[in-house]
Amino acid sequence: MAGKAAHDAQFWASVAGLTAALAVVAAYLAGGPRLVWAVAAVEVVLVMAHVAHRFRGRAQLGAVPHTREAAHCERCLRTKERLDGGPAAH
Repeated sequence: MAGKAAHDAQFWASVAGLTAALAVVAAYLAGGPRLVWAVAAVEVVLVMAHVAHRFRGRAQLGAVPHTREAAHCERCLRTKERLDGGPAAH
């Protein structure tokens, strides 16, 4: 299923890119370079808003505590278990 989701995302990214290019061409034909700059600025703001919306949920709020019990990544977890003699010990 991940393949279909990636394909759909690639399709919609292509549609958005084509639409943006057509908007710039239309702006040039309608009003010249100043309108092209305006359309490009709006496109940049829209892309930035989209990225902020997508990655807002992925951001970790708060600092990771750096105590002996903290395992903020897989490598740290394995090291901690090895030091404690846990399941990852070899």
